[in-house]
Amino acid sequence: MDRESGIWAVLSGMADDRSDPVNRGYVAEIQGYQERPVPPCSRKDALRLLKRFSGKSFSKFWEEPVEAYLPAVSRGIMKLSDTVYSHDEAIVYAKGMIAGLSEQELARAFLFGVAHGAPEYMTALACYYYIKNLPEHDFERKLIGSFGQGDVYSDTTCEICGYNSKLSDEPKMRFWHINVEMDFFYHRASIPHHLDLGRAIVFLREYAALPQPEASSADLGRFMEVIALIEAAPDDTTPGKLRGLLKRSGLLSMTNDQLGSFIDLLGYLDILHSEDMFGVTAGHTKERDMPDPLGARSYFAHPVGRWTRRCGIDYGSIRRLFDGIY
Repeated sequence: MDRESGIWAVLSGMADDRSDPVNRGYVAEIQGYQERPVPPCSRKDALRLLKRFSGKSFSKFWEEPVEAYLPAVSRGIMKLSDTVYSHDEAIVYAKGMIAGLSEQELARAFLFGVAHGAPEYMTALACYYYIKNLPEHDFERKLIGSFGQGDVYSDTTCEICGYNSKLSDEPKMRFWHINVEMDFFYHRASIPHHLDLGRAIVFLREYAALPQPEASSADLGRFMEVIALIEAAPDDTTPGKLRGLLKRSGLLSMTNDQLGSFIDLLGYLDILHSEDMFGVTAGHTKERDMPDPLGARSYFAHPVGRWTRRCGIDYGSIRRLFDGIY
């Protein structure tokens, strides 16, 4: 176990022998599954299993076998583990991914996801621009935090792009991490905290396996109705208040969590941002240069977290993203 893993294991209370039997049991389960794969369930049932997984606390999940979720693994909605590259390989892989994608296609998919409450189509556009605007760079160790003996840096996570080139040392933890990401992708349309290269790769790879949506110009019309609602909002409207406005309007068939994620995406796409903060379509911002959330109870991602209606709507970004896509 490297130094970073050891620190986080201690902080999470997992750095003792209690994890050993759990991981041995998980490895035995997966070996049995790989020798005798279970039939895949329907896509609908796989999404239900993913939702069941996401509804469990980590401690409850940790104590249980993963047998119930294996039909969703066979279906491809849930995963056994992520694929991890070296830092430099990840950048090359990501740039290669976006070379085969169409900005117009991704824009249509985003609008379809918004108009039809289909979260799995909403995140790819921001992930694409994150990778497109990621600068060429060498690995730079990420600052984890300051402890008693001074600053501690990660030997595996990059300060510039956030990519972590090392999986957890605990096999069952890998199952947990990747399927938390799948829940964010399929159910929440959420890119939690900050967008980084690893998450952009995971979400774009998953998006590429989806069927193309039946998008139409009506989707853009619905989106512009949302923009008109924001335009008419009072100057002191914050992201939290905007979520309430959107919920009461009935324009979007989204949960509260999905509405919050949608507002985050408007920030990532540079549609809602303050004067001195920008998302991923305008360029790249290191994570350390992104301000912390204003509060745990009203978390919204950079750069929309400090937006209010008086900051305005960036119609230039709307035109760049959506003009001429139909």
